[in-house]
Amino acid sequence: MKQVLAAGTDPGRTDYNVSGNQIVWLEAEADGVKQVHAMNQASGASTVLTSGSSAKDAPYVSGNVAVWSDKGTEQESSLNWDIYTADLETGTRRKLNKQSGTYGNPTTDGVGVVWYERKNYGSMIYHDLATGVEADLGEGRFPVLAGGNVVYKNARDGGLSLLHLKSGATRALVSLGGASYVDWFVFNGSDVLFKQKNGSSESKYVILNIKDLTALPVDLTQMKPGGTQYAFMSIGEGQAVFQEERDGAVTLQQVNLSTYAVKSLPAIEPGTKLIGITEDKLLYSKNDDYIESIDLKEGSTPPSPGATPSPGATPGTTPAPGTTSNPGAVPNPGADPNPGSTPEVKTPVVTGAKDSQVIGSAGGTLSVLNGWARLEISAGTFPDNTIVSLAQAELEKEVLLDATGKKLLKAGSAWQVQANAPFLKPAKLTVGYPKEAPWTTGREKLGIYSNDPAKGIWNYIGGVTAAEDAVVQSRITASGLYTVMLRGAEFTDMSGHWAQQAVEVLGARGIVNGMNGTAYAPKGILTRAEFTKLLAATLGLQPQRPETPAFRDVSAANWSYPYVEAAAAAGIVTGEGGLFHGNDPLTREQMMVMLMRAIDSTIGSRASAAESAKLEAELGGYKDNGSVSSWARDSVAAAVGKKLVQGNGQLLKPKDSSTRAEAAVVMYKLLAELKLL
Repeated sequence: MKQVLAAGTDPGRTDYNVSGNQIVWLEAEADGVKQVHAMNQASGASTVLTSGSSAKDAPYVSGNVAVWSDKGTEQESSLNWDIYTADLETGTRRKLNKQSGTYGNPTTDGVGVVWYERKNYGSMIYHDLATGVEADLGEGRFPVLAGGNVVYKNARDGGLSLLHLKSGATRALVSLGGASYVDWFVFNGSDVLFKQKNGSSESKYVILNIKDLTALPVDLTQMKPGGTQYAFMSIGEGQAVFQEERDGAVTLQQVNLSTYAVKSLPAIEPGTKLIGITEDKLLYSKNDDYIESIDLKEGSTPPSPGATPSPGATPGTTPAPGTTSNPGAVPNPGADPNPGSTPEVKTPVVTGAKDSQVIGSAGGTLSVLNGWARLEISAGTFPDNTIVSLAQAELEKEVLLDATGKKLLKAGSAWQVQANAPFLKPAKLTVGYPKEAPWTTGREKLGIYSNDPAKGIWNYIGGVTAAEDAVVQSRITASGLYTVMLRGAEFTDMSGHWAQQAVEVLGARGIVNGMNGTAYAPKGILTRAEFTKLLAATLGLQPQRPETPAFRDVSAANWSYPYVEAAAAAGIVTGEGGLFHGNDPLTREQMMVMLMRAIDSTIGSRASAAESAKLEAELGGYKDNGSVSSWARDSVAAAVGKKLVQGNGQLLKPKDSSTRAEAAVVMYKLLAELKLL
């Protein structure tokens, strides 16, 4: 079967969902705004269900009823979303939710609509389309409505439960403890197909019949180590399909829902978008201008048999998790077994720009788009031949957040790094950014961030922006999704301040957070413990919690304990007589000693005799140089010589306390000295 879609060359359709003859999807217009589209396969008639400039997400269809999430009247900066529906016969469109909320992932059976609010442990809402009556279904996440039943992710563990709408009765379907959890699932009213994962990123596919109360989950595959993960799953009345990696290649597996027998389907061409199952046919599209199908009942062979995606291919050939690309599909909940999280980040869609190589013990370099993105792998990173790929990807998400909930601005594409073995040494990732504001004006605030799919957040990894023009570099130590982003860090009391640039750069890099996130308090006096934490964050030292404290006055219960221990292990702090005196104000000479120890521990900075004499002479230019403690003199001279610290006129004031503004400027200069700016 070939079904012609609307005219256009590669419009970039995503988030397909199919039911019967109806297909819905998201498609970007010329201005980049995505709209919800629908098409009737039987008649060929297509329509655009939306027209506004608001963001849309997760279209879903059942019969002639389509639903989706829409920013609607909500502000772009708000986390709130509305739920909309459209009657595909009459064209009637309306908003369903009566109150504002962080709603998402609606599904429908044509009679009612269910969605959930992303707060606490999740709150599910049911809306009757005929009466408009809404009902609170209780705790749960990512609910799917089919056959009068709602299957949902448990709010407080990694399993699944079922709610019978008419009776209100609930029962557990899958109970998982520890680090095991259901990653995502699809539901057709009688069977639930799900992917189960554990804390070691191993996974298996499982199916369960909900009609038989005595039925137990049936393993369709064995638990296998995590490799490339694929999001596509679809379930029809008699057949189901899932996608997985086997022997380094992506394969489609068909499940007979009568016998639960599994067989492999012939491979389809790379770049193909899988849409979903309808009437025992698996629909797919190769270039968005027509739809083809595989007859699952007869097992017919699709076009281009034997075409096998390259090893390590990422899930760009399929709708991403987090999209409802098939009947009953649940958007990927970020693989988050922890209750209370807000897993909104979706798996990237690979755009085609990719370099994949076999990297041996000698190392090598991957490069995409004429060096716009590079991955430099040093010798010894992989002891054996390892398939490594660097692929350009786009994210289907409007709001990207860091661990503190602060909004991030993405400077271009995301990049999927995938290696079939762990990194034994860090690799250097280089990513370009557009030569335009705000990226160029805020260059030093840019950083490379990695996605934490379990929490739906992005973590700052590093941000060297001065090494090459219009690129950001960072060391990475694992496979993952990376991108260049800008984190705003403006403080209400720093506008026009002499330390504004330094404070905002440190804020953008997550080194300082200010007071209550709004003010920095530049005149505040810094304690030894506070400066130690600041220094550890600047150097990227990992907090440590040894059983035996390094200092008698810093117990494991103290907030500064992991940072002080990390600095002590690096030789940056030594204390006095077994005591650290963390609550004492930090003097300028103490700060300079810690600075020079930090530099020495990182890149080495020991001066020759001639250099030391020159530094001593420079120090002698300050009228109060005689008040510098003997134990600090060499470090103070070196810090002054490197211009990390400047005096006030002809005075160095080594015994004065250090302010928060002074410390920020010193950290900014330290980043430059270590070539980390």
